[in-house]
Amino acid sequence: MLHLDMIGRWVAQATGRTLDQHAADPIPAAAHLPEAAATLRHLRTELLLAVDRLRTLLINEDDLTGSVSTVTGPLETIQELAREYRYARNWIDTLIGDEARAAYAQTHPGQTVRRRYVNPGDTVLVVLPHTDSCRRQNLAGHTTRIRVGTSDATLRPPGSVNPLRLSHADAGIYRDPTEDRLYILHTGADETTGAGH
Repeated sequence: MLHLDMIGRWVAQATGRTLDQHAADPIPAAAHLPEAAATLRHLRTELLLAVDRLRTLLINEDDLTGSVSTVTGPLETIQELAREYRYARNWIDTLIGDEARAAYAQTHPGQTVRRRYVNPGDTVLVVLPHTDSCRRQNLAGHTTRIRVGTSDATLRPPGSVNPLRLSHADAGIYRDPTEDRLYILHTGADETTGAGH
């Protein structure tokens, strides 16, 4: 489905950086862009499917043979999805327009990034992104081993006996929308410090 990568292309055109390059930037607004793009992509797809279902219902004249709720139910679903879409679009617009993100991008060229595809159960070395959550926990920018889960990851912070769970977004795990596979990122800096091995 070609439309799945449309959001990534739109962000790259608006900012001059790919979502992967944003993920590697040490600015919270940039680090949150891949997650915001995934949310917008998901809601856009759901909205498209809901509108298509309503259109099919009307073409097949099901609205004339069924009850009024045959039409009002799908319309309510579309209305709710449109509201969620507006919130997601506002979030990504805020991140794109963030002054700190834009200032950093102007003074620092986008890093060269390379994807490494991973699967749930893999243990991999990552540089934790500068998301708000990672910054609050003093994890942002640290290179650490994580165990990839289906929707989150676990790691053992230095000096801690208890494992810590992080969402994929906070653990530096991303989903390729066209291949529906998980991946992590390595930058040129990772390669020179040994984190890419």
